[in-house]
Amino acid sequence: MSPLQRFIQKHLRPYLWGTLGGGLVLALGSSLQALSIGLLSLVFDRQLGLNNIASPVKPLKAFALRFAESLPLPHSESGDFSLWLLPLALLTIFVLRAIFLYLGSLWVARSGLRAVRDIRERLFDRVLIQDPVFFQRHPVGELMNRVLGDVNAIQQLASNQTSDFIKQVATALSTLVAIFLVDWHMPLVVLLLFPLVYFPIRLISAKIRSRGRENQKSADRLLARLKEVLSNMRVVKVFAREQYESMRFKSQGEELYRFNMKVVRSQLLAPPMMEIVGGLLLALLVIYGGVRIREGVLSGGDFIGLLLLIYALYDPIRHLTKMYAEVQVSQVALERIFNLYDLEPTIQGPTQPKPVPVTPILIEFDQVCFAYEQGQPVIEGVSLKIQKGEIVAFVGPSGGGKSTLVNLLPRLFDPLEGRVLIDGTDIKEFDPKELRSRIGVVTQETLLFMDTIHDNIAYGLNVSRAEVMEAARRAHAHDFIAQLPQGYETRLAETGSSLSGGQRQRIAIARALLQNPPVLILDEATSALDTESESIVQQALDELIKERTTLVIAHRLSTIQRANRIYVISRGRLIEQGTHESLLAAQGEYARLHSFSVL
Repeated sequence: MSPLQRFIQKHLRPYLWGTLGGGLVLALGSSLQALSIGLLSLVFDRQLGLNNIASPVKPLKAFALRFAESLPLPHSESGDFSLWLLPLALLTIFVLRAIFLYLGSLWVARSGLRAVRDIRERLFDRVLIQDPVFFQRHPVGELMNRVLGDVNAIQQLASNQTSDFIKQVATALSTLVAIFLVDWHMPLVVLLLFPLVYFPIRLISAKIRSRGRENQKSADRLLARLKEVLSNMRVVKVFAREQYESMRFKSQGEELYRFNMKVVRSQLLAPPMMEIVGGLLLALLVIYGGVRIREGVLSGGDFIGLLLLIYALYDPIRHLTKMYAEVQVSQVALERIFNLYDLEPTIQGPTQPKPVPVTPILIEFDQVCFAYEQGQPVIEGVSLKIQKGEIVAFVGPSGGGKSTLVNLLPRLFDPLEGRVLIDGTDIKEFDPKELRSRIGVVTQETLLFMDTIHDNIAYGLNVSRAEVMEAARRAHAHDFIAQLPQGYETRLAETGSSLSGGQRQRIAIARALLQNPPVLILDEATSALDTESESIVQQALDELIKERTTLVIAHRLSTIQRANRIYVISRGRLIEQGTHESLLAAQGEYARLHSFSVL
């Protein structure tokens, strides 16, 4: 099944009746064009004196005549057409055609835009359920281009191009029928010329799809570059690298321009081909029409009407060939959308998950091994136990695997070997969402949302302002929030950059307090703060860790000394454990780090 067929069957089908209804109205409006040409043939014959007495009245003209006579317009007693009757009939046709085309296009576009809205939302939901490893492999710029850029690329296909396709096909078919009613030989000539258009267009389309894929990948890289620079603008400014980044962006933009031109060159091959075929068809018609007029088979009005019909047929076919080339770009976008949509997260919940303990009594890491890349272990055979209400600290050199080990608990990753257990049950037997709802996390890099402070603290919970304020007070954040011009309704800048580091941390702590998890992970939560800010945040953390099982990753001695037990992790292995005093007395790795003021 092609991506286009899949889009129609899986996503457009719920709105099929709107599409079919709109398509039917569009087809009716488009078919009126042939009727208007029949009326023009009557004008040429009866009012301009081009009638050939020897030629019979063609069915198209007879049908147009019956239509004009059926209109509620006054007729002359002789039954002959007056000078104003035919123009009024023509005007009636064009008014009806305009109404039908507008209504039909509106209904089709509405159905298509609803389908695009649905696929955008479903694609975003698929991205949300992916694992952290997925986001390491796919830059944010690429994902933004998939969810927004690729979906926008199919928006025209689902709305305007669909209605245009129905309109052009209906016009072409009705025109072919009209040509057949005037002279049945001419459709055969059209069919004979059809291969001259179809097969070259198929070859061009394959090239457009291939180049379109390259173009979209280049757009991914450009958007990733833009996102990266904007996110790190402070670094750009501090190092005065504006020109350097400008050159890199221009280089990426030049690459995208080259791929765009390749796609455009392929797309522009279709119209010249249609011009040649159209010219050939008109030339054959002139020869054929001249012969048939001499034979008395066609009148002058019939011949002019036939010319108009051939031109009316040529125009939709030209549009359809151009549209076919444009659809190939949308096919590439659909390909990329469904490739992302079909990705399954590696971390799956069981079909019948066990309930997660409300207050876990024992957390256990049993011979846990993990690696991001094959053959490059990050955690090797770590075993340890954490009792309810304990505070345990993980220390060691940077890159030793501390954060990775702790991230196995909320199943951000799964161990390659060994198990992580809660009250004796492997965490793989729990629903990942329920498991994570029992674990609160406060990290060194606190990123807040472009939303109000209230909504940042509540973050998805339907809670009252009083509950939010109470959490903020316990996190020592209420005082500075109250001093802001709009208080809890103050909207934050991107990532919360309008607040200081200490203020962001206290907002994050308030959020964790409101979630009220029984297990807490503090990943170097105060390492980036100055002494004064750390003191305030530490008071908030003291409030947060009360009566909770807490896993702390820290370098600050003040934080480590409070732990019931310290685990020293180096090169993915657990090499020491004990209290601060016992580890210093052992004169091992912990004492060495302490002597170098790493702790």
